[in-house]
Amino acid sequence: MNKPKKALVIVDVQPTFCEGGSLPVEGGNEVAREIATYVVQDERYDCIITTQDWHIDPGAHFSDQPNYQETWPAHGVAGTDEANLHPELSKISDKINYSLKKGMFEAAYSGFEGRDGEESLEQILSKESIETVDIVGLAFDHCVKATAIDSAQNGFKTRVLTKLTAAVSPVNVSVVSKEMTAHGIEVVS
Repeated sequence: MNKPKKALVIVDVQPTFCEGGSLPVEGGNEVAREIATYVVQDERYDCIITTQDWHIDPGAHFSDQPNYQETWPAHGVAGTDEANLHPELSKISDKINYSLKKGMFEAAYSGFEGRDGEESLEQILSKESIETVDIVGLAFDHCVKATAIDSAQNGFKTRVLTKLTAAVSPVNVSVVSKEMTAHGIEVVS
């Protein structure tokens, strides 16, 4: 009997969301390093996928007076160094099978809103016969959460590896973890 196929989804590990970026998450650079180390040391994934905010003109998602709920300062602007994958991930570029870009012309939090060419994340996972999805990246309480919830709702056994994430609001980690658990997601610390 074949073992279930497993994917790692690395969510939005981009300089724009790390210290020094336009919308930094404290600990983002360290998360990027730890993810690269983890992938180098771990051979259990059948497929590794990255997502990136890749904003061309996301409309009201950008604001000069952001509320940090629905509106944000400009970030992940397509074609800029800040929107590229974090330099730490270049250490694992040979292991990355797909790179999805999301949010070109609207807000997009979930990796399931992204595309690698013509393919969505759901299409890629199905094509690769993936059953289990591990999710890491930035930020725990926004795009990681949205991607995990969509993964579970699409029928994939879903885990979030908290040691390989960082939150915009660390005080909300417990609440967000409970929300994910309520969707059937395993939150692994």
